[in-house]
Amino acid sequence: MLARLLLIVPSVIAGWFVSKDDVSYWVVAFAIALVFIVLTIAFELYVHPRLRRRGDS
Repeated sequence: MLARLLLIVPSVIAGWFVSKDDVSYWVVAFAIALVFIVLTIAFELYVHPRLRRRGDS
């Protein structure tokens, strides 16, 4: 259940580019999910501390 909730947005995006009947649909959705995870981690590590630091001064 949790995996389905996490793959909703990537599966919608993959649906724009790949037919849902295609075998590689979930592979593309998984790749998009990995990109989202990497972007979230990068935001939390680099951007969020800079925004917090700018707000404190």
